[in-house]
Amino acid sequence: MAQQIRESTGLPTIAVGLITEPEQAQAIIESGQADFVALARGMLYNPRWPWHAAAKLGAQVRAPKQFWRSQPQGLGKLFGGLRLGQR
Repeated sequence: MAQQIRESTGLPTIAVGLITEPEQAQAIIESGQADFVALARGMLYNPRWPWHAAAKLGAQVRAPKQFWRSQPQGLGKLFGGLRLGQR
């Protein structure tokens, strides 16, 4: 429906509903079906959904300094390739 509204009006649109996988959200944006993707259930279940999606798609996120040490092993560039020194 978002694509129909976007094509008819030229207004920016948001796709929402049953979007659960990062690849699905990315495909909606890349194909031009919508300008934005909104998540509800996925974010309620996992508030870090955007971080997991970024990791899965090979992207980076801006994380507050307090979270820097929580970057998962093997995802060294998720938070922008931070280099943390030893204590």
